[in-house]
Amino acid sequence: MSANDALALFQIAAADRDHGASEIEKRLVAGLLALDAPTRPGSLRAGADFLVAGQPAMANLRSLAAAAARGDAEAFAGWLGQRSRLLEELPERLAAAAWPLITGRQKIVTISRSTAVAAVVEAAWSRGWHGAVIVLDGTATGRGPEQARRLSLSGTAQSRPDALAPRVLAGSGTVVLVGADAVAQERFVNSAGTTMLLELAGARDVERMLVADSGKDVSERVLDEIVAALPHHHEGPDREWAIFEAVPLALVTTRVTE
Repeated sequence: MSANDALALFQIAAADRDHGASEIEKRLVAGLLALDAPTRPGSLRAGADFLVAGQPAMANLRSLAAAAARGDAEAFAGWLGQRSRLLEELPERLAAAAWPLITGRQKIVTISRSTAVAAVVEAAWSRGWHGAVIVLDGTATGRGPEQARRLSLSGTAQSRPDALAPRVLAGSGTVVLVGADAVAQERFVNSAGTTMLLELAGARDVERMLVADSGKDVSERVLDEIVAALPHHHEGPDREWAIFEAVPLALVTTRVTE
């Protein structure tokens, strides 16, 4: 394998708009570990630049890029090995931590697409949970319908537009479960529409859970950088909207991590 192979893997990850942050990271880590020759420092640093530019909102990919940017191939390989082992364990660890908060609930309301949320819900069903999941879109680019289709393979899941949030929050036994691409001390980043959902849930005294592993943790300064670089969806002149937003962490009642 050549240095260009490693660089290509970084470029693929940077351009990936079809998978969540954890999935992108897992694919990239596996691909880099499969290379049978050390990667040159220059390629690592160039790959790190591609990754930060292409995925500015994903804190775990920023951490990977920071490790690559040091340019030490041997140290980076060790970092990748440790991270690979954690990523393999992460879905079950998140699911186990969330299970006591979900069992006994009748309905989960979530928004957009989140690998962590999917892992928790699918594991809950496998443990015998019989509740249903409602996935709000999280704007036209949030891919809520895509998440609902994935979840419907394991249990009862439906996609609903964001405007129906007040209706889907009605009833007892409901919990809101959201993921994040980055989490700081006071805010976290998730799909646009998350603040609205959490505020509505709070007004109805519905429990609000954030599921995000510690690999998503960043400082407030870094979160400011992420917010400044967040992409917008463009649909013709004067028609654009934010894909992500910074959400006050105070709107969440529980943080679930590994």
